[in-house]
Amino acid sequence: LTLGGMWCSSCAWLVSENLKRTKGVVSAEVSFIQQQANITFDTSITNHQSLKRRVRSLGYQATLPDEKPRDEEESFFTRLLIGGVMVLHDMIVGGGIYVRELMGWATPETAWLVHFFQIMMLVSSLPVLILLGLPILRAGFASLLRGQPNIHTLIMIGTFSAFGLSVRNLILGHGGLYFDTATMLIFLVSIGRWLEMQAHKSSKKAVSRLLEKIPDQATVVSDEHDKVVNVSELKPGMRVRVRPGECFAVDGLIAIGEGDVDESLLTGEPKPVTRHEGDKVQAGTINLDGSFEVIATAVGASTTAGQIGRLLHEALWARSPLERMVDKLSAWMTPLALALATIAFLIWYSIDGLETGILVALSVLLIACPCALGLATPLTLWLSLERAAESGIILRSTSALERLAKVERIFFDKTGTLSQLPMKVLKVVSDQLAVDSVQFLQIVASVENESEHPLAKAIVEYAKTQNIELIKPTSFKVLPALGIVGQLSVTNYQSPVHIGSARLMSAEGLSMSAEISQQAEAWKEAGHIVVYAGWDGQVMGILALGETIRAEAQETVRQLQSRGFELGVLTGDEASAGERWQKTLGIPVSAALRPDDKMKRLGENSAMVGDGINDGPALAAATIGLAMNHGTDVARSAADIVLVRDDLRVIPWLVDLSRESMKRVKQNLGWAVIYNLLGVGLAMAGLLQPVFSAFAMVASSIFVTTNAMKMNKFPLLEEKEN
Repeated sequence: LTLGGMWCSSCAWLVSENLKRTKGVVSAEVSFIQQQANITFDTSITNHQSLKRRVRSLGYQATLPDEKPRDEEESFFTRLLIGGVMVLHDMIVGGGIYVRELMGWATPETAWLVHFFQIMMLVSSLPVLILLGLPILRAGFASLLRGQPNIHTLIMIGTFSAFGLSVRNLILGHGGLYFDTATMLIFLVSIGRWLEMQAHKSSKKAVSRLLEKIPDQATVVSDEHDKVVNVSELKPGMRVRVRPGECFAVDGLIAIGEGDVDESLLTGEPKPVTRHEGDKVQAGTINLDGSFEVIATAVGASTTAGQIGRLLHEALWARSPLERMVDKLSAWMTPLALALATIAFLIWYSIDGLETGILVALSVLLIACPCALGLATPLTLWLSLERAAESGIILRSTSALERLAKVERIFFDKTGTLSQLPMKVLKVVSDQLAVDSVQFLQIVASVENESEHPLAKAIVEYAKTQNIELIKPTSFKVLPALGIVGQLSVTNYQSPVHIGSARLMSAEGLSMSAEISQQAEAWKEAGHIVVYAGWDGQVMGILALGETIRAEAQETVRQLQSRGFELGVLTGDEASAGERWQKTLGIPVSAALRPDDKMKRLGENSAMVGDGINDGPALAAATIGLAMNHGTDVARSAADIVLVRDDLRVIPWLVDLSRESMKRVKQNLGWAVIYNLLGVGLAMAGLLQPVFSAFAMVASSIFVTTNAMKMNKFPLLEEKEN
């Protein structure tokens, strides 16, 4: 359900609790920031319409997914303008009456004129109470009837107490009139609400930008002629034409064409990337100057852009422990405010009469509203999520920011994380007495074609350049930290083919000739990665692959060390390779590790950076897991954070973002708590007039919102470098 009329997190809590208590509802989550309700229910007991009526009975708007939601912002702004004119009228008239009393100009002869203007104030306050106050009255009264008061209840009681007291005094002809106070309260609160709506709108622009960039139509290439179809009609395997200046509507492989592509929407990288035949492209990216024919591999929600949009949407619903704590505190604040206001009324009523008691209680109600407290955390975290998305970083939940800010140690996988991709096959040597090099490469590449490891991809690509035809394996299995095993019908006796490390060959009892063993050692001394392959009881050959360090790896290490992190590399490679990397990077490298060994090395408050495919256990065991996905299949990884942008320098940038967001959350929470404690104390002491309490409440919300909005100005990676 798309909701409307919620003013703070306590409103979201009220809707959520009532939905959970509805018969047939299995679960219900309500997001104040997103203004939506996510409900799971038993269709045999309840339905969409009854759930919508349930929400509306609380005084809030609700629309179904297939219904067009009312433009709450536009209608609210119109009502705010009309209300502003009426409030200005009340303030001018009220100010004139006050000046008349202050300057001693009051005479019996002009009393009738004052009474006339007081009636005018009553008349002009009615539009404000109807246009701006009626929705509050309706929601506040509904929540009060259910014994679940919220911010609407506080404002309703406060405003209409001031209005009712003014009407009473006007009829009796004595006592103060507070029409201007009542209208100003509503108006100030409404201004605060409108500013929050702008902030919420800004916080959701990342998802909107993704959706807006994907075109509604695409040109499908056929034998007869090109045909323009809706994107919803596209299927994997279709050939799509993309002209210069158009956005790619699908993820796919370039069949024909070459040109520059703007991928900043997904990766945050501002520089165009040149794409050639055989390269991958993603939906939402822009063809700057080429003419492409693309074979679709993913469409709609399956595209990288669709997955990113879904992850961002899910991140908003995955509330952090800090947010849940604040939600509970906000839910308790409303009944606490009512209790304090009641106490203040009774005390001041006994001291100085009914009017003073009502005014003091009104001040307490307004100053104790938990608006700022409810805004302090979620808005800051969601804006930080949006800023990260602009830099090609997808966080699966806001709690990832909270946990990353506490990390003390960061560990890296080596292959595909610190090393440059793609890797290249340099040499192939086979036991010529058992198998020739061409057949050896065909067997190895055919089995490796089922793997997603960077080494496997390099071997398969090399085989294709040698025009070697690959064979579909009859079986395939990954052996963690060791290699892979598969079967092909072309091998003698159909025996299993083992491919991987020397440890795998030894574990499987595969004998190795002296020549192959010597060649492998020579390659290792030269700094190459050696892949062994064997079957029928012996090692049939080896492959040497070249591995180079990423250009930005050493700079990233220096930046992280300057921020006080303890760094390390965890790899399954042999000790000799680990020693070379340790000398190059200047940080400890732990080699020859199995997946469970990596998990044991992590410890508390640690982050693990891996490729998101072969580091699953370590990524899951770490305090925070970061997956280098190289811009593809972002939803596949089990990591907390997906680095779509293929650049290690985003890690220190993300650390800075998490620390800055936590700093602003603490500032906002600190301000909100201090404001409530001091404000309630002053109000109960009778030192705050209701209008000043309302102003303080709005000012507090504006401070929190403005402080959170500063995350929109947090410099992107390129801005920091410049």
